[in-house]
Amino acid sequence: MSTAQNTNEAGAASDVQPAVNGTPVAADADTESTQQSQEEAAEIPSEEMPYSLTIKAPNGTVVPIVATSQETVQDLKQAIGETPSTIEYSCFYLALNDQRLNDFAELGEIEELPKEAQLTMHEDRYTERDARAHVSRLRDLLTGPSTANPNIAGLDAGASIFSTVKHPDGAVDEPDAELLSGSANSADDATSSDAAPADNSGEKKTKGKGKGKSKSKEASAEASSNEAAAAAAEKIAPLVKDHAFKNYQIGSVPPFDVISSAEAISALGVPQCVKQLILSGWNPVPRYRQLQGDLLYLLVTTLENQTYHITASRDGFYVNSSSLVRFNPEMFSDARTGQANGQSVRDTDHYRAHSLVTLLKRLSPRFARALDEVQREMARREPVEVVPFVSASQAATPWLACGSSNRVPSSYDLGRAQETFLQAGSQGGESLRDWNEELQSIREMARGNLSERVVRDRQLHKWHAEFAESAVQGAMAVVDGEMAALNPLDPSDQHMFLRDNIFYSKGFDGRETFGELGGDAAAHVATGKDITGVRLLNQLDIEGLHTLGSVVVDYRGVRVVAQSVVPGIFRRQETTQIVYGSVDNGKTLSADEEFHKLLAPVAKALHFGEHVVADAEGAEHRLYTSADVKGLTGTDGRKYMLDLYRMSPVDVEFLERECEGEEGYPHKLVLLRPELMDIFWENKVRKAVQEYAAAKAGEAGQAGTGEEDEKTEETAKDGEEEKKPAGDEQAAKDGEQAAKDGEQAAKDDEQKSPMADFEFSLDFSPDAFTPIQARSSGSSAEEPLASAVRSASQFLRDISVPAFARELATYTTSPLSGDALVVAMHQRGINMRYLGLIASLLPADSEVVRNVRRLVVFEMVARATKHIVRRLLRATPAHLHGEAFALVINALLGTRRNETPSDDLSDAARRVDALAQLTPARLVAEIQAEVALRFRFALADDFVADMVHGNERILLREISQRVGVQLAMKQYYFEQPAAAQVQAEAQAEVAAELGNVASSKAAKRLVRERVDCVAARRTVVRADDVLNFVARTKVSTHNSTFADEAFEAGRMSLEQGQRQMGLELLLESLALHEQTFGFLHAESARCYAVVSLAHYDAGEQALAAEFMTKAVVISERTVGLDNPLTIHNYLNLALYEHARGNTLVGLRLMRHALDLWNLVNSSDHPDLATAHNNVGVMLQSLRLFDDALEFVRSAYEIRLRLHGARHVLVASAQHALAKALALTGDFKAAVQAEREAHGYFSETFGPEDARSKETGEWLAELTFNAVRTAKLTRAAREKMAEAAAKAGGLMPVADASGTSAQQQQQDGESAKGLLPIDELLKFITGSGNRADKPRPSGGKRSKHAPKGSRR
Repeated sequence: MSTAQNTNEAGAASDVQPAVNGTPVAADADTESTQQSQEEAAEIPSEEMPYSLTIKAPNGTVVPIVATSQETVQDLKQAIGETPSTIEYSCFYLALNDQRLNDFAELGEIEELPKEAQLTMHEDRYTERDARAHVSRLRDLLTGPSTANPNIAGLDAGASIFSTVKHPDGAVDEPDAELLSGSANSADDATSSDAAPADNSGEKKTKGKGKGKSKSKEASAEASSNEAAAAAAEKIAPLVKDHAFKNYQIGSVPPFDVISSAEAISALGVPQCVKQLILSGWNPVPRYRQLQGDLLYLLVTTLENQTYHITASRDGFYVNSSSLVRFNPEMFSDARTGQANGQSVRDTDHYRAHSLVTLLKRLSPRFARALDEVQREMARREPVEVVPFVSASQAATPWLACGSSNRVPSSYDLGRAQETFLQAGSQGGESLRDWNEELQSIREMARGNLSERVVRDRQLHKWHAEFAESAVQGAMAVVDGEMAALNPLDPSDQHMFLRDNIFYSKGFDGRETFGELGGDAAAHVATGKDITGVRLLNQLDIEGLHTLGSVVVDYRGVRVVAQSVVPGIFRRQETTQIVYGSVDNGKTLSADEEFHKLLAPVAKALHFGEHVVADAEGAEHRLYTSADVKGLTGTDGRKYMLDLYRMSPVDVEFLERECEGEEGYPHKLVLLRPELMDIFWENKVRKAVQEYAAAKAGEAGQAGTGEEDEKTEETAKDGEEEKKPAGDEQAAKDGEQAAKDGEQAAKDDEQKSPMADFEFSLDFSPDAFTPIQARSSGSSAEEPLASAVRSASQFLRDISVPAFARELATYTTSPLSGDALVVAMHQRGINMRYLGLIASLLPADSEVVRNVRRLVVFEMVARATKHIVRRLLRATPAHLHGEAFALVINALLGTRRNETPSDDLSDAARRVDALAQLTPARLVAEIQAEVALRFRFALADDFVADMVHGNERILLREISQRVGVQLAMKQYYFEQPAAAQVQAEAQAEVAAELGNVASSKAAKRLVRERVDCVAARRTVVRADDVLNFVARTKVSTHNSTFADEAFEAGRMSLEQGQRQMGLELLLESLALHEQTFGFLHAESARCYAVVSLAHYDAGEQALAAEFMTKAVVISERTVGLDNPLTIHNYLNLALYEHARGNTLVGLRLMRHALDLWNLVNSSDHPDLATAHNNVGVMLQSLRLFDDALEFVRSAYEIRLRLHGARHVLVASAQHALAKALALTGDFKAAVQAEREAHGYFSETFGPEDARSKETGEWLAELTFNAVRTAKLTRAAREKMAEAAAKAGGLMPVADASGTSAQQQQQDGESAKGLLPIDELLKFITGSGNRADKPRPSGGKRSKHAPKGSRR
């Protein structure tokens, strides 16, 4: 019996054990899990066992740590520094048996370190770098968890709102005891969409089953008293009154502040610990004091308003005797205030400590209390919620940011201006990093085993993150004009820049290199393709072949390329000349033999064939890569590959069809994606293997016939050999045996390797159908290379694109946003230029594909608008960029509110012709032209009114993300709002901000001001709503190969049912991801989500919720608050919380997920049916049957609209709807829905199908209850008629059915009050005894069942 089964059985017992982390734990579950863990540990080899270490700190604290053999001593030190009890230590070393351990040594390499050991922590001497790091770390700690660097990642980047969503009032919810014990167990299982009547055949059956008992039961039911009815009503009353979906309107658009991080960031705020902690004005340290050990001087003002001048020395920190007007670096020992905390002021130990934290605790009691509160707050949060980013480039940037909090700093702090010095030191601004040498040295690190590979990958990722951060800062300075050009006399598009050993250039065709391919448009695309080529080579990781660090930055309409500098590139020496490829579009060519050999494994991996290219003089050269790809030998002797934008062949079909003529595609650099080349190659291999197998099968059949003939001949030979002499016979036997042995060996070899003689070759030419290849004479041997390129292009257009369109039409793939659509297309190797073809394959008049077709069209519109905004920003002064973007949004999305948005432009903006002349009609025409040019698709003239109106928020989000704009967090009205709506929203906002004083005069005045502000707005977006422009980057970082392989192997093991192996592989992949990329990475979120699902399938709901919580927080911080991955993680976490008994928490999470869904997409998305059905299940578990019915009915209507009446999903939804109707007492409607579902299943799958039998049983039971309900309703109606006749009153006018509306309502209420709902609940949940109930067979009543009122 598994652990999960025992835990569930124990949880179902009558006594509930104390809860741990909100989850009840059975008394014997811990013992069993401990025994199991001990048994598993006994099976692990000793060398793979983790280290169980205890660290003894100088303050007496003992810190337990479990570590692997691959972790270093430095990793242990980092863990110790993050532990609350030892957080004051940052400068220390670890010792084993009084022997200092090397910080960079791996634990597995320390021979004298046992698996269980105690290490001692010793305080170390400071250097200036250590002192600066200590002070900077303390400032970060006192600031609390913060978002990423806003100068790089944007405002509120990397924020998480999970805690405020799960616990809006700050209180932690515990699982409901009643839900966990009886009623919730039944409701959870009962009301699920695939629930079936429980089979209680194993229970004891009651006697006396028959008509007599039916009559007695019916009589007792009819004679039940009012007290019994009241008791029954109380028993089936809802378990809660308030929940997240109370008064929820299905299909309503949520407010924009659903992704507001203001409350989350303020909740993460920590109490003030000191008033001021800055560098003193007495810095830098004089030379004579440096000899005394002084490193830094600090100025601290405590909460008690005491000011201290503190010296950071090599032995620690102490209070000196300086003041603001006199420098005295000696330790403070003169009397000031008599006594301080019971210590003599002349006791120098009171004013000296190794750690600044310890010293401040002694000097300020309020600091000590506030710091304890900070640590408690950090401990209450999810660790991944407060852990800082390794690099700001990893943080997700929200498109809506908290405007007020980002306009004004929270407090006056001189230390903010000193952070650069604290982080880099006095020489930091002058030091230059040799980025290229660092990168190549890391690449040359050992990679022989997994441990070395992990260390190497970690260093590579760290380097790429730091390089990207520095490159973004430099690129923004280039666009802002803050960097001097190396060639200031050339046109601005040709300017080149150099800072911090990073080379910058703009993404324009300044040198006319791409004149034949499309000029600036081709140059713009080439920069992005170059990043893809660098990433490919980095993934292949060929030893001896080097690439540059490369980042592409799009900022304010300008694309900037940042690269590390090749050694000697500016010296013009012979050793740095191009030795492979061409620098002048093929006029001169080089083909170095060493480079050619190095590129052979690259060509094999990318399926490139060796091809001949001729230069301008007709000399032929043999190359593997395209002639545009350049090989260069640097002065350091390394071989570098540059300009890798042609690392895939040309899309020749698109080139010949769409790139010619005046209205052709903007450029001719149309290449196939590497993903498509892999898919096409695998497809061809699969077909070749099938053909080979079929041919082998045919040969085997012929061989079998030949063997029978051979056996007949051998029998005849045996008869002749009997007549031979004995000597000859023995010799013949020996020779024959040897021949048989040889034949058998050959057959064995064939059986061992049936594919031994299988040969397959499919290579491509990256230069096929290019101008360079056109000049070459070529040969017949190269025709297959070009033919393969054309076949791949045809495969993309004729097979891949239509197949993907079919997936969208059938909702096999149902992306939620433009981001998800892009990912889905790229995974299938489809370029974005095929969006128009996909849209044309989706019928415009079909209700089924309306949602996905709108998504495809919006993606084209957003991308076209991005190109228009880029041109507009380049033609507009930088200080008017906010007005320019606001004008575009108002002209496209705000015409229902203001048809002439340009009237609100400032005087400075009116003087810019590009802005003054931009009208809504002109913008729509430009968008239509861009879409037709770039996607070969014709937008309808009324596409704004037909598709955009009502969905403006979706397009606003898509455009903002594509351009890189952050808008202020507020409600944007795309048409003039009603006064009552604005008044209600303003009151709600003020009430949330002010709380109990919301009814005061100040609050009412604030409400009036906000209402007037909304009424005064004439446009949707104003210039001051544009808070920030964020740099959009493309980097060449690749994932960890080992981690990805472990993840895929683990996922496949789970699909094959090998749970234990799958979990081990997934956890190994998770560990590799965290060791390589850190905790905050999108791949880590994906691993957490899959591990969580595996635990949920095994019935381990608590573990599933724990892992999925981490996945939610990480995805919020790394991919976005409203990213589809985050939304799906929220939906899954809601189910896991519901499964573990936290249904109210699950409803809050589900409500947030649906709000995000309706913000990102619309209410007609097909996957909403599943989400609504799950909400119904959760509400039914709380006995909120009327609320649940709305969601179950919505799920049915969505599926009916998309699939029609005759579909298996619709029938399943009808089955769930029948149950929901029955729970509300509407048995007549329930019978109708169940009859339709049963009819479909019976006709489609036959009466013996499990679904047919299940719906048949439900139909019989619901029919029986409907008959009984009708009888009770008639009796109640007769009594009411008699009472009305006696009273002489007039009855309401009857409707066509003979019953008035009021009477129908009363009858319905009476029926609900008299119905045996509790018995129905027992039947649905399977908790009642069914021995006295009819047992239906199929869709008809059993012959043993009582008829009508005879029950």
